[in-house]
Parts: sequence; C-alpha cells; structure tokens
Amino acid sequence: MTSDPAADAAVRALSAALLTLAARDQRTPCQGRYSELWTSEDYTQRAETIPLCAGCDLITKCADYATELKASFGVWAGKDRTPTPRKGKVA
Repeated sequence: MTSDPAADAAVRALSAALLTLAARDQRTPCQGRYSELWTSEDYTQRAETIPLCAGCDLITKCADYATELKASFGVWAGKDRTPTPRKGKVA
C-alpha cells in the first residue's frame, strides 16, 4: 500500500469489487479477451476501449483508483490518461 490513506482506500475498494466479480465468475471489460488494448502503445487501440468502460459496474471505483494513484498511462474509467505528445516546431 501507499502512505496516502485515500489512495489505500481506492486500492482496497477496487480490489474488493474485482474479487466480488471474480467470485461471481464475472469480469470487467478490461479483463476480457482484449485486455491489452487498455494499455496499448497505440492511441487508436486505446480509443476503441473508451466506450466499453461506459457499461462497467466498477467505473466509479476505477476512476477513484486512477485519480488517487495518479495513473498516467492507459485507459481508466473511460478516460485515456496517457499524455499526448507535444509537437515541436518545424524549423
């Protein structure tokens, strides 16, 4: 865990919710067949996953987790948190 109580709570909440789903033999969309797309290096692949998050029962817990742990890569709760590269000036 972390030294941040809010981050620890977010980790525990998401972990507990994922374990509950697993006990019911259910998965979130990001745990499915194409789970690697949520963290793909390819922006277009990550973009394809964003609408799949909309129907997820854990979207709020996922968002809390990503916010508290300052996720900086991949799709979390329907939001691509990967920084967009800045384009430099062409000389």
